[in-house]
Amino acid sequence: MTASSIVFGRKAVILAVIIGVAAMFVTSFVYRMNHPNLTVQVEQMQQDRAAAAANADHDHDGDGVQDHGNNDAAATPPPGMGEGMPGLAPGMGGGMSKIKEYLAAVEQNPNDVEALANLGNSFLMMRAWDRAIGPLEKANELQPGDTEVLKALGIAYFNKEDFVKASAAYDEILEIDPNDTLALFNLGVIFKHYFEKPDAARTYFEKVLTLEKNDPEMIKMVKDELKN
Repeated sequence: MTASSIVFGRKAVILAVIIGVAAMFVTSFVYRMNHPNLTVQVEQMQQDRAAAAANADHDHDGDGVQDHGNNDAAATPPPGMGEGMPGLAPGMGGGMSKIKEYLAAVEQNPNDVEALANLGNSFLMMRAWDRAIGPLEKANELQPGDTEVLKALGIAYFNKEDFVKASAAYDEILEIDPNDTLALFNLGVIFKHYFEKPDAARTYFEKVLTLEKNDPEMIKMVKDELKN
């Protein structure tokens, strides 16, 4: 396997996450080239959770009183990497208020799935992969079957180069929705570029072409994968 093939595989997985604007909050040109859409997906995850929270009440503080969902807290992604936090890049403070909010909610109620997911997604946007995995795994244990949490776990494990666990997350998604084209495509890339199983990869790619009708960029990427 050539170095260019590995770079292409990494770029393809992240590109397939979502079609949209270029990523924010990155510190190097190389990272922008290889991961153009990571934060867009995470932002969308948080926006989806915000919409759900707007229609539901939650007892976050455990006092028996239903607290109303906070749209802004869930919908607004942290704008940078907090200073003074091990493992995060310095000089990009401003997002720590949300992190602290989610941490406080988890401290008060360790089983608050929404707070755990938001905490994990916030760390994911900061590229703090190790920190993201803990709360996301806990959220997945407490509420299995949340495909947005599983997609976030797939991103985190992929960037840690734990391709076995990344593929397991996408497998779980397919158990819930066998026609999830993002999971199918990402598995195809992992099997082709990292597991070196081109026949299995082709099966995933061909299923994407059968199912996907509305995403021209994904269709193009699948066809490119099948050519090479």
